[in-house]
Amino acid sequence: MFGGLLNTRVRAAESALQQGRLDDAFRVAIQPEVRGHRRGPGLLRRLADQLIERARGHFAADRFAEALHDLNLAEASNAPQDRIKELRAQIKSVADEAARQEHSRRDRLAQARRRMEAGSLQAGRRILEAASNADPTAEKMKRDIDMRDNEAADLFVQVERLVRDGQWTAAVERLSKAKSLDPHDPKCAKLEADLCARLCKSVRQSMKDGRVQRAADELACLGNLGQSLPARRELDEVLRVVRQAGDALRGGDYDTARQNVLRIQHLAPEMGWAPKAAKQLGAIDEMVTALRAGPLGAFENTARTDAAPAPPLGIPVRNGTLDETVAWGAAPQVGNLPERVLLLVDDGGSYLLLRKERVTLGRAATSHPADIAIFADLDDHHADIARVGDDYFLFSPREVEVGGRPTRHQLLRDGDRVVLGRKAKFGFRLPSRKSPSAALDLSDTSKLPNDVRRVVLFTKTAMIGYGQGFHIQCRMARNPLVLFERDGSLWVRLSGRGHTADDAVRLELGKTVEIDGVSMVAKAWSAGPTGARQT
Repeated sequence: MFGGLLNTRVRAAESALQQGRLDDAFRVAIQPEVRGHRRGPGLLRRLADQLIERARGHFAADRFAEALHDLNLAEASNAPQDRIKELRAQIKSVADEAARQEHSRRDRLAQARRRMEAGSLQAGRRILEAASNADPTAEKMKRDIDMRDNEAADLFVQVERLVRDGQWTAAVERLSKAKSLDPHDPKCAKLEADLCARLCKSVRQSMKDGRVQRAADELACLGNLGQSLPARRELDEVLRVVRQAGDALRGGDYDTARQNVLRIQHLAPEMGWAPKAAKQLGAIDEMVTALRAGPLGAFENTARTDAAPAPPLGIPVRNGTLDETVAWGAAPQVGNLPERVLLLVDDGGSYLLLRKERVTLGRAATSHPADIAIFADLDDHHADIARVGDDYFLFSPREVEVGGRPTRHQLLRDGDRVVLGRKAKFGFRLPSRKSPSAALDLSDTSKLPNDVRRVVLFTKTAMIGYGQGFHIQCRMARNPLVLFERDGSLWVRLSGRGHTADDAVRLELGKTVEIDGVSMVAKAWSAGPTGARQT
């Protein structure tokens, strides 16, 4: 009975071998009882021969692992050791060389990719020259380099035309894009130097003519271009000192303003207006010093009980009333105002007022939410907006998008669209020249707690009304209103001539206030793990 079963297994192995099913034949033939059968040795010999031949086929097709596996099976089938040893040595030798070449190929592709990502297309191309034409990955990378080369070349032509036409903003935009494709291209560097030289010349002429705001706008057109060029750095420094002088003048610090103007004379002797300005500031400072040394100075720091104190020197007064951007007048000290305030305006919506010079942006679902906590897939601390003088800058440790271009730090301009993430987008606005406060208009897909649709970066004042020129919108506003901070509280008054800070109404936190038909309430805002809560 058992002999018949064994014969059946031997015949099954022989049939599998005849049909080329070597693995099936091996599993049966290798069994001890089959090996001991009278036809077993012949079966194993034929099986070993076919396994060796199949190993040669795998070897020819560079399937080294499969070839070595077949040799191991042949060795177990009692194949001659000399045949197996010689073939195994050949396979291992070729496999080692193929592995070395594959490692070299991958290393070469990795180097080329790093050079391309670093913006050096030509270096990447030189590395890929050694690659085989049959390497599909290398060929694709070569095509990518050619495509970026052609796109950069086309942008270079556009930049040259735009520079000739004096279209600075468009030229800078095209050159910045070309620089992102291949920043190490010599032509890119030459165009950048040429564009910066032309624009810096125009900036210097504007400054020479006394049109410093235009000069600042022109220089800002360069964005990140030319920051390493001496001419650009010199003009940046001159404009910085001009801003310091202007800030000191607005604050009534005439001596500091004069010192800064004298520094402008040293940095840019061609600024013909600077000596006259320095002389005028010196005269004003002398007159103020003389006034304070006279009879009026005796009452300069004396508290008045019968009338509101006069505004300090440097605060503009028109027809006996304060300029509408200035909050001044007698009011009791009521404590510290929170840095974050939720303002609810009847028929106007919800507004988040932030009184900090630097605010953070990030996701809302965290135990330590940012100042502007958005329900979006962001980092806890994704970006910052900082106010420097009258300018606002965006900073981020990762790339964000401003005006359609990726950046990590950017001067924000009125109308800029900022994209932090798929559901974190807002428009940057400077609604009114009467106030340095800025506004962030969230897109429909960007959500803040309490249905806040606009964040106001509050600095001293904000305008309330209906239309483009207002920070806080209210359809019910019959006349423009001014929201301002004084003595640790928020106040609101009518705007325009004839209305002073003495007519203001204080916004006590948590209490509804109505002025000129507009009803509003202010609440302290604090962020929690699930968003924000108000107290």
